[in-house]
Amino acid sequence: MIMVKSIVRTDNWNLNPSSEDKFCLQATVNEYRAFCKALSYVILGHWVKLQNVNSKCVAIEKLIHQTKKNSAPKHKYFVKRFWKFPSYLRRAAIEFAWGQVSSYLTRYRTWQSGIRKRKDVKPPVFNPTANCYPALYGGNLIRFDSDYSTVKIKVWNGSDWIWSTIEIASKRRRHLTGKRLSPYLVISKTKCHLAVPFKIKPIAIKGETVCAIDVGINTLATAVIAV
Repeated sequence: MIMVKSIVRTDNWNLNPSSEDKFCLQATVNEYRAFCKALSYVILGHWVKLQNVNSKCVAIEKLIHQTKKNSAPKHKYFVKRFWKFPSYLRRAAIEFAWGQVSSYLTRYRTWQSGIRKRKDVKPPVFNPTANCYPALYGGNLIRFDSDYSTVKIKVWNGSDWIWSTIEIASKRRRHLTGKRLSPYLVISKTKCHLAVPFKIKPIAIKGETVCAIDVGINTLATAVIAV
């Protein structure tokens, strides 16, 4: 018998925003994507130096974020363009952009080494534009009410970051038994929802080593290996 220590599953919680709230939610996603795009260029340009730092998050923030101790960041564009950008959203963007740059460089090194489907295949092109969605860290970017009927989300209204209270239209029941992790805000032309991951209780599995993968579309992809 094999015991799986933990499994993470993602539920989609549909939101019912007003027209004003939906505008802010879409503006929030757009602002996050613009930040990730600009950040990707910074990470790519400093990639070699960033390999030797103790904390990539601290090192990258020093390049773009102005504080009393860091009064003159090298890339002042972020201070002017992304005014009051939330710190937790900035750190989520750093993780995402780092993965984007790392993926591109891995593919480029593979091409450079001669591993190609055809001899005339062109090298991969760096494309920082991605349909990514912001991760909402609890307390700082998202707050659920006690019965999960509404949620407060920190959103960009075009001029400032504000708290917006939105009705939760539908949800599953994993929040009653599982441990809720940081959700993602997902927006489409027709609806808005939260992709909410939950760490659920271990289960017993009979048999050999098992690998399970839950691949979501515009949600978290989760994999677990039981040995």
